[in-house]
Amino acid sequence: MQSLRWIPKRTPSADEVNQLRTAINASTTLATILAQRGLRTFNEVKDFFQPSVRQLHAAFLMKDMDRAVDRITTAINRQENILVYGDYDVDGTSAVALLYGFLTEHYDQVSYYIPDRYKEGYGVSNEGIAFAADNDVTLIIALDCGVKAIEQVADAKQRGIDFIICDHHLPGKTLPDAIAILNPLQDGCDYPFKHLCGCAIGFKLIQALTEAWDLERSSPFRYVDLVAIATGADIVPMVGENRTLAHLGLRSMERQLRPGLAELLERQGLAEYGKFSKSEMTVSDLVFKIGPRINAAGRMEHGSIAVELLNASTSLQAKRFAELLDQHNAERREEDERVKLEALEMIEASAFLKASKSTVVYAAHWHKGVVGIAASRLQDEYYRPTIVLTSSNGKITGSARSVKGFDVHAAIEACADLLVNFGGHPAAAGLTMEPDNLDLFIERFEEEVRSRLTAEQAVPVLEYDLEIDLSTIQPKLVEQLNRLAPFGPGNPKPVFVTRGLVPTEKCRRVGEDRSHLKIEVHPEGHPELLFDGIAFSKGTCLDEWSPAQVIDLAYTLEWNEFRGTKRIQLMVRDIHYEAMKEGSTVQDTVAQTET
Repeated sequence: MQSLRWIPKRTPSADEVNQLRTAINASTTLATILAQRGLRTFNEVKDFFQPSVRQLHAAFLMKDMDRAVDRITTAINRQENILVYGDYDVDGTSAVALLYGFLTEHYDQVSYYIPDRYKEGYGVSNEGIAFAADNDVTLIIALDCGVKAIEQVADAKQRGIDFIICDHHLPGKTLPDAIAILNPLQDGCDYPFKHLCGCAIGFKLIQALTEAWDLERSSPFRYVDLVAIATGADIVPMVGENRTLAHLGLRSMERQLRPGLAELLERQGLAEYGKFSKSEMTVSDLVFKIGPRINAAGRMEHGSIAVELLNASTSLQAKRFAELLDQHNAERREEDERVKLEALEMIEASAFLKASKSTVVYAAHWHKGVVGIAASRLQDEYYRPTIVLTSSNGKITGSARSVKGFDVHAAIEACADLLVNFGGHPAAAGLTMEPDNLDLFIERFEEEVRSRLTAEQAVPVLEYDLEIDLSTIQPKLVEQLNRLAPFGPGNPKPVFVTRGLVPTEKCRRVGEDRSHLKIEVHPEGHPELLFDGIAFSKGTCLDEWSPAQVIDLAYTLEWNEFRGTKRIQLMVRDIHYEAMKEGSTVQDTVAQTET
């Protein structure tokens, strides 16, 4: 099994570590990790450990916020019909649930619209504009989309419909003719934090409305749980204001779950009587337990199911939608696996694809709702910029995923003359083209990747924070490390490396398909110092090492809670060992892998 190349993160100077260790009275291990993350003083560490409302920036610092608030206020005063419009993914549906929920607290002529992924595609659609016109809407507020909807906004304006756009995607050279565009990435916007998700920009809007309408300052925070879900699921950097909003949202959900989330988590055994059942909710719970099920609505049927779930006021209302999302998520898993297996066969059968620096695969029958997930899984398999395409409404459309450090959006943009539209981020993007352009696009994209991809970007790596001995791991250290949460891009969970470990005979393959590895290890010469761990998707390691082999582990630390008992568990990220060669002896294989 292929291992990653391990690279240590920057090591702070001894003076930096000692000064911080003294200032906060911490261990050298914790002080080193904090210094690696740019923290230098007691006050910086205090603010980092205690995210609070006071760390949020003033909403009116965002360009066009005053114009947005004035137009919404005018619409309400004039009794206009307002339409809240959002994308069909977690960020978009959470944003719609947030703004629609807030506005309907104060005004009843508000509706919402989620485009159909298959009939309309991503972003502001012509069908959505027509729906607004048919329902006498005069103001559309677009969330998590719209910054490139130049033609659609122009069409709406001709029909007497104004637009407010709340988007976090990269703007084009020309902006839509909207009343207001709330996007920290646009030129001339001095908002201090540039990495908010779409739902978070919607949150800033309701903060501004709260201030302008002289409401209780706590009003927006009834919706901060939705911001946390969108922030985690949209993979935006977990730093600055994002980290603060995620923290506030997670603590809010620990206190009380909205009925829809309670139903969703109860079906997974993670909630009881409307309360989260574990002692602490994490970003991983948002990303792996909540996000995929909300996403499944738009992937398999319609995103409005997610909005209805999130805005349900009673458990009875929420139950039906939670059941639907669970069912759709199971269907999504089956479809995702089928697309992945077919794509793998396609790649292995193509000399061009096997020799390429990129992966672009297409099949007309693939489910449009899972091509993004399939792209991520293929990227994991081959570790190269990947695009998975399918057919929809006479066009070829799909999703792209990148490798660390490579701007896949820029590579796609270089092929823009072959595309109907595209958009996204350096790490992920979506695109649509005419069928006749497919072969040329595959060639051009491969050329762009070959010319832009560096040797370093082409090799999968794992950055780790520190190399430590198992004897260093104590409950107090794990508790201290957990104070660095919420974790995510830009603030990952600390990764440690320990070398010279001996797996015991209790190591075994686990999981329905036995693809995971349950591990027990101890340092050489210290069999009494045992630690348990879990290594996902690494079950085949047991076929490659001998029982007495010495291995190296890269891992994070977590509490494993079972029947009220908490134990420290190694969450194994990678394993280095020398694979046992056919015909070799146990003595031959007891060798430490060179990193």
